[in-house]
Amino acid sequence: MAERRRYTRKTKASAVIAAEMSSVMAAAESLDIPRKTVEYWFDAPEFATLRQKTRADMAEETAALAHKVLGVIKEKLPDYEPKDLNTLYGILVDKSQLLTGEATSRTESRDITDTLDDHERDALRKVLDEVMANAGS
Repeated sequence: MAERRRYTRKTKASAVIAAEMSSVMAAAESLDIPRKTVEYWFDAPEFATLRQKTRADMAEETAALAHKVLGVIKEKLPDYEPKDLNTLYGILVDKSQLLTGEATSRTESRDITDTLDDHERDALRKVLDEVMANAGS
């Protein structure tokens, strides 16, 4: 029977942080700990605060790096392909927004019947009922 390995709280915390920063698989491989073990720790409620702090720290660092890249973009535009620096900047901003829970895209939906009066709604309902009845035939 295989002997169960014991891990310190520090090792567990390191694995959770590494998993939050990359992936469970990468953390398991780099620390030579079974993936299922790291996954268990990662999902454990006792490490939720640590995961949140790690995510917040990463978001802050990513935002700071995005600002630095913006400075490089301004300096290097005449010398380098702007699209490469712009791509990097866009990725950093997107990841920063994702990590802080900000919007990474915007969508809008609208109820087109909001502008209709009761008569127009009734007429639309009749048309839709006819279309649905014909679709079933």
